[in-house]
Amino acid sequence: MGRTRPPSTWLLAPLAVLGAWLGSPSARAEPPPSPEAPLTQCGDKQVGPGADQLQPLGQGFYAEGARVWRGCTPLLHRPLKNRPPLPFATDTFKPLGCGFVRSATGIYWDKPLDDQDTVDGADVLTRLDLVDAATFEVDADCRPRDARFLYLNHTAKPALPAFVAVPRGSGQGYDELGCGFVRTEGRVYFGVLLVEGAQAPAFTSVQGRLPAEECGEGLYGKDKQRVWWRQYLVKGAPARLFRVPKEENPGARVGCVGRRSFQLAIADRKPNPVCQPVKKKKPARPVREKKARR
Repeated sequence: MGRTRPPSTWLLAPLAVLGAWLGSPSARAEPPPSPEAPLTQCGDKQVGPGADQLQPLGQGFYAEGARVWRGCTPLLHRPLKNRPPLPFATDTFKPLGCGFVRSATGIYWDKPLDDQDTVDGADVLTRLDLVDAATFEVDADCRPRDARFLYLNHTAKPALPAFVAVPRGSGQGYDELGCGFVRTEGRVYFGVLLVEGAQAPAFTSVQGRLPAEECGEGLYGKDKQRVWWRQYLVKGAPARLFRVPKEENPGARVGCVGRRSFQLAIADRKPNPVCQPVKKKKPARPVREKKARR
């Protein structure tokens, strides 16, 4: 991994007040849930200790044979990007509180962090890739952390990654790249989700080292060859030519490769006018006055 640059001033300012800010409700993952009456039945399925029943796992989760349910909704998980979702292993599934669970493949949250969150009636949970599962914990105020990072919840702010990691201690080897991207331990993440296949040493934010809230929807990053929007690969966009116009591009949503246009992770069928080159007007030729005949 390349040399880590010192944090810019926009990162140092939040770190200076982090202790006080973490005590506020906005830093919490989710307020402690109010007590709910335990389920006794889901459709024709009874809740109980039997092998053919929904067996309580605690905190609203249930096991049925080799499947895990949240209430009356079956759950799947996606430990690897762009792979089919899998059932949770019931013997390693452990609720940690505030919607977080630990399994053999990592740490998950029971809220959608990905656009592929429902398959055949089952909710699909996305793994928090950056999290160290062995040391992860949630305190009484629903503040998640592990041995390396505090995880600040920004799920109510679509312009930001769902969770933002703040290093505990010096944060050596953790590099803020801008627009929600970070580099640590030889990998690139958008928030806490892995940018799969990215060349970490060469990776940059297309808009530079801006805080995510100043990047609008244009949360684009690139390495020497490819471009990503958030953690999604922008197919067909070569990194060398990719740019995000600043004028007439609300929210920095549109990216351009020559006249071709992309919106978020999808190529436009019809090029967006913002990617058309601006035609320079030719300067008017000076009019020469005709000399009067003698």
